[in-house]
Amino acid sequence: MDRRKFLIAMSAALGSQLILPLQRVLSAKADIDPVNFSGGGTLFSDAERASLADLTEIIIPTTDTPGAIEAGVPAYIEFMLAEWYEQDERVRFMVGLKQIIAYALAKDDADFADLDGARQTELVQQLHDGRVPLMQDGGRAFFEHLKQLTLTGYYTSEIGMTVERVYLPVPGYFDGHYPYENVGTLFTS
Repeated sequence: MDRRKFLIAMSAALGSQLILPLQRVLSAKADIDPVNFSGGGTLFSDAERASLADLTEIIIPTTDTPGAIEAGVPAYIEFMLAEWYEQDERVRFMVGLKQIIAYALAKDDADFADLDGARQTELVQQLHDGRVPLMQDGGRAFFEHLKQLTLTGYYTSEIGMTVERVYLPVPGYFDGHYPYENVGTLFTS
């Protein structure tokens, strides 16, 4: 068997393993309790989803490149929590998100998603610094977890791989005498 036939056969075998999880995602149910969650649905309410989207957009904002929302990071986080996390990890994340929303309600009498961008950024800075009193350790562990999920979701998305990073699907030739000062620049000789 040549390499091409082997790769085609392996792709078919691995691709068939994705059919059941994809069916579970496509047949999602709404309003699922994270404690009694058994897979195949959505975890967040609309308010939680909007708050999560704003949180991820603060971590990776839209500038001259697309931000976290456009890259689909909130959906990625929900999928990871729903399909890959153990129950206690999922509940821990969900409780952290609910505490951020509750803190915004207590401080500003509004949902996190309804606050203006400056106030949201202020609250995220408090979270980063561990100064949110409703949360264990001031929210620092939750924020680090959220930041890690956001970065992973962004840089594994198509936008993260092709727009933000320079992705060369087929690398050029090997040049053992390539000048070190040109490393990191594209298409220079």
